[in-house]
Amino acid sequence: MNKYELTTNTKIVEGFTLYQLKALRDFADVKSGELGGWIDKTSRLDHNTTSWIDETSMVFNYSTVKDGSTVKDHSTVKDRSTINQSIAENHSTVSDRSRVKDGSTVSNGSTVSNGSTVSNGSTVTNRSTVEHRSIVSINSSVTNGSTVTNFSTVKNGSTVTNHSTVKDGSTVKNSSSVSNGSTVKDCCN
Repeated sequence: MNKYELTTNTKIVEGFTLYQLKALRDFADVKSGELGGWIDKTSRLDHNTTSWIDETSMVFNYSTVKDGSTVKDHSTVKDRSTINQSIAENHSTVSDRSRVKDGSTVSNGSTVSNGSTVSNGSTVTNRSTVEHRSIVSINSSVTNGSTVTNFSTVKNGSTVTNHSTVKDGSTVKNSSSVSNGSTVKDCCN
């Protein structure tokens, strides 16, 4: 049995007609009859797991939310991006063929874009950015207005925090920390 249906409530966003969700049965914290978020097609949200998009959030333009994922609190997933076993919350955006997967979280006004990946229990939070095909993986974090950009990698429990930047193909790994406005550039590959 399907877990949701599209209502006749619509809105236009970036040229896409989005339809509001309505739960057809109870699952996780969602009750039957509860209104959910906004999608352009039913293929954006799976019917087989507890995945959900809350009434303030949107998923569209070939993007998907699956395998128990949640998009909530005014967040957006768009432009062929995927949320898989993860969370996008609190005014966050995942866009432009990016992926958030395997127990990861993007939150508090953060952005993952331009083909980037956040995976394996990692977090991007507090207005931070991961962009331009960069990777944050294996229990790593990008926090407090920090940026990982231009094919860079943060992995293996490492942290980028307090308005710091990792850029231009750099790698931060093995529980390393970049903090207090520091910049890592062309480093450590």
